[in-house]
Amino acid sequence: MRPSGGYQTKQRAQILDYFIAHAEHHVTAVELLQAFATLPKPISLATIYRQLERLESEGLVRRYTTDERGGACWQYCGGHACTTHFHLKCTECGTLIHVTCDYLDGIGDHILSHHGFVVDHSRTVFYGVCEQCRAKLDSCRKDSL
Repeated sequence: MRPSGGYQTKQRAQILDYFIAHAEHHVTAVELLQAFATLPKPISLATIYRQLERLESEGLVRRYTTDERGGACWQYCGGHACTTHFHLKCTECGTLIHVTCDYLDGIGDHILSHHGFVVDHSRTVFYGVCEQCRAKLDSCRKDSL
């Protein structure tokens, strides 16, 4: 089967297979580069970015901005849009958490009904520190006292 926007290449198939095998993880381009570095014919970073763009345009992976410097990670979504929930991004470890929460949905409803604005859940990310990193930070603070 020919994907939209180009030929089916071996590199595209390898990258897509990697995403499917790691569907629960968020992957950076550098992580992909490292994963394919030991192949007899490694995949270049330029090819990885090109394939990520194609997979994203085909709706197979979703791009998340990881920081204000423009870093990004991608996650396999298999053509399912990630538009029905909010996201939490840990500024310490980089974990991106998908959150389905009635309270947050209520915030989106409030913004629509009171301000006439529709929140794009797929692009809405709350930044902070996850529970595990908070515990580590608290432990470090206690140890330094």
